[in-house]
Amino acid sequence: MTPKTKKLLLFAAVFLAWLVADVVSKNWADATLATRTHPQPVHVTAEEAGKPLRDVLSARFGWTAQETAEHLMGVDRLEPAGTYAATDKPYGPGPAATARGFYLFWRDDGNVDYAPRRIDKNERSLVTSWLTMVVDKADTPKEELDQQRIALQQKVNELVSSWTFADWLPDRFRKLDADDVTALAPRALHPITGAGERVSGDEIVKEGETFLLTEKHVDVMGDWWKFVYAENPNAAFGFMKGVPEGTRHLLFLVLNLLAFVVIATIVWRLPPTGWLVYTAFAGILSGAAGNFIDRLRFGYVIDFIDWDLGFTHWPTFNVADIAISVGVVALVLDITFNKNSPLVSKKKPKKGEKGAEDGADAGATETAAA
Repeated sequence: MTPKTKKLLLFAAVFLAWLVADVVSKNWADATLATRTHPQPVHVTAEEAGKPLRDVLSARFGWTAQETAEHLMGVDRLEPAGTYAATDKPYGPGPAATARGFYLFWRDDGNVDYAPRRIDKNERSLVTSWLTMVVDKADTPKEELDQQRIALQQKVNELVSSWTFADWLPDRFRKLDADDVTALAPRALHPITGAGERVSGDEIVKEGETFLLTEKHVDVMGDWWKFVYAENPNAAFGFMKGVPEGTRHLLFLVLNLLAFVVIATIVWRLPPTGWLVYTAFAGILSGAAGNFIDRLRFGYVIDFIDWDLGFTHWPTFNVADIAISVGVVALVLDITFNKNSPLVSKKKPKKGEKGAEDGADAGATETAAA
């Protein structure tokens, strides 16, 4: 096996190891952790039917009585799916008018085994809050401002009442388009109709019922280190947060493809020495690939590692971010402390210098040997 082959095998092995670790850990976070907008479904089986809900949750997840009581505060009942059409209006008159929001099972043709997306009908309340802030800060007389606010609210009501699901859902969840809504609306939209009532732990569950955990994290080291579910449509640390979504996705695509080409070219051209350099580049490329895969699958990157160091709350990150960070640090260390690093250009000795003579002698020896 040639040194170059060994180099490429090392690069491929490290790349795949990081990528597999990243994909597997993100899939685990997606299927295990829960938030209000990303709840985890709990389907009641035949063996669990007839038992109190708290006993079902305790046995299912291995929670103590205290943990079960805490999680019960964030449990929702999943209502049956509505028989909506893409042309129905979430705000206008019709079957969806009384719903406060919806749980949308958008993946795998509406498969309820995956975490749904919660979408609240909150446009009116958001506009009202914004108008209230404007009123509080303006110097215009209150009566005039009240009249302006009422007029704007009427316009908002007219606007939202004209929306259909085909208009509204793709705007609230960018992963969908009008065709997706047409396919999912009749079977994958579950209305949220309750007025905030909580599910009781004493409730006797029935086979086929589904409950949703709206808060579930894993404590690794108390408040210092937790696994919590988060979605990041931006780059690391919120970079490009203010860029429009379409432009942001295009930039991510171009930057990732450019990074792949540049790193692959560098690795191919470097001499087969300096294993730390190839390991570092493999980690950087793998991390970029892992986050890029998320953006293609979901339109966002799944983060789940949460560190609260006391003096600072570190932005939530993932294994891909670790791979990139470790790779960058390794490159910096290699360039700084390794005088034989393949990334450090060697100054070619001038003719007549000792290095040049040694090089000439070495070249003659190699020629003779050949």
